[in-house]
Amino acid sequence: MKRATVLFWFAVALGFMVSPLVAIGAETAKGTPFASAIGHWIGHLFEPGYNEFLLALITALPFLAAAVFSLFHLTGEQIPRGRWAGVSAALCAGAAVCLWGLIAIRMSRSSTAAIGYFFLPVEVLFAMLIGYVAGRLIAKLRPAP
Repeated sequence: MKRATVLFWFAVALGFMVSPLVAIGAETAKGTPFASAIGHWIGHLFEPGYNEFLLALITALPFLAAAVFSLFHLTGEQIPRGRWAGVSAALCAGAAVCLWGLIAIRMSRSSTAAIGYFFLPVEVLFAMLIGYVAGRLIAKLRPAP
């Protein structure tokens, strides 16, 4: 299987797995047993007022965009090293900002913290753009092996 296809599916899986992992981890950090936290997450998957599926979908949107971008950007005969570094750095930066944002929203005691779910994809996309540029610059400034 080509590396671009593997990276595509990795980005899709990462996008859909970040929100459930943070939700289960936040419940566990608050003192809920791990098995019970998984049960709560599954119970709230389509429940009105929680709808964990919709939250996972909203969180995955920037990762889906990055997956499609990487599929088109990394297909061809000779792919420069900078493209791989850029896409990898973009996914790392996006995952870091997404984790930070989701943990901040989940651990907040504010009644309006859930508004952050609507702004988080924009912040993650912006971080991915910065990560892509940084990855390309690092690859360009670093000597080739």
